[in-house]
Amino acid sequence: MDGRAIGGSIWQTPSVEAENFARAIIKGSITVNVVVSMGTFHAALLAPEQTFVQQSVALLMWGVLIYASAFVRPCLRVTFNLDTLAIVAFYAFAALSVFWTNLGPAALMKAAALAITTLGAFCLITRVDIDDIVTSTARGLLVLIAASAICAVFFPDIGVDQSWMHNGQWQGIFESKQTLGFAGAYLMFFACYRKLTGQRWLPFLATFLLASTCVLLSGSRGAGALALVACALVLTSLWSVKCMKVYAVLPGLMCIAAAILILYFYVTGYDSIHLFDSTIDLTERTFIWQYAISHFDDAPLLGFGINGFWTNPAIYDYFEQNHGWVLDNYHNGYIGILIETGFVGYVLFTASVVLFSCKVLHLIAARAIDRFHCALIIGFVFLSCQTNFTETTFLRSTMFTSVLLVAFFLAVCRPVPASRAQHG
Repeated sequence: MDGRAIGGSIWQTPSVEAENFARAIIKGSITVNVVVSMGTFHAALLAPEQTFVQQSVALLMWGVLIYASAFVRPCLRVTFNLDTLAIVAFYAFAALSVFWTNLGPAALMKAAALAITTLGAFCLITRVDIDDIVTSTARGLLVLIAASAICAVFFPDIGVDQSWMHNGQWQGIFESKQTLGFAGAYLMFFACYRKLTGQRWLPFLATFLLASTCVLLSGSRGAGALALVACALVLTSLWSVKCMKVYAVLPGLMCIAAAILILYFYVTGYDSIHLFDSTIDLTERTFIWQYAISHFDDAPLLGFGINGFWTNPAIYDYFEQNHGWVLDNYHNGYIGILIETGFVGYVLFTASVVLFSCKVLHLIAARAIDRFHCALIIGFVFLSCQTNFTETTFLRSTMFTSVLLVAFFLAVCRPVPASRAQHG
């Protein structure tokens, strides 16, 4: 096996029975991981002081997956090239950035979790077929969405948000309606992909309609629209290779667009977007963006470190005093990367996304990747990158879809056979 390969097995060849059992354990761990990691459960279901249980179970599942992967032969070889180096360097840098925070327990745990899940993403993508990953992930999301619908209909005191701001909107088993909306959007996307790869109409319609109902009734129209766009990207990618090539470039363009948006707030100092006679604050999200960017000069090169910004009492309290509310959330993944990992981290992340786009184009030209898998990866990365303009998921250390993004980045870090590359 190529000495440069990361994906080669260092264990003895397992028996067929042991390998099948280990593969079943991995698939089961994925489903459980999705159930516990996609968002904080409602306080009536899990007390706020016990939310660490969800993260602990998620990390346990990653540990199970990593151990079980020792008994499964690799199905994908990942080579150590520039694209691999960029993504590994970014997540390693993000984990190490804890050393220039206050080294609080929460920051240390998040850094450790990020290191574990990044290793887990590598084991996942090299040991499990992408279609099997999608199936196990969709099952976990279906459990969450079905439980949320039941909760909203039969236990409205838990499942329906009765606050003045979200009166009557569904939140299901989650702490917030946004979590339900995005979980439903991801299920819509995966259900669409599974239908395109052969799932029967009845299971597809039941899953898609249930997911879309939860998205609509949670008031997350934007998340639903993004899911439909991502589904359209997958469908048209399968129709046209030219479309697939165009879509492959979109994540890199979104990183550039995010940089321009950040520069706008940094240069102008505005706390909203001024477009002609309109003022856009995206339900006051831009107030958070401007506040975070205004502190960029305090740690421009390396950032505040992972989990090192909102945990600063002076920063947290000042925002609350000026606005009357505060959230431990940037509501923009790109800004989160910039503030917590600085200019160095943002450059590493942008480089990894741009190299991802370039590698996908190379794989398409060389026909070195399954067309369905390529369409899925492009659609999922688009959905994740677009979502991070208004939510923060890029550095969520245990959220399964955030780790799946890393796995899909690694999925394209594969070798391109020389003969195919020459004839692409």
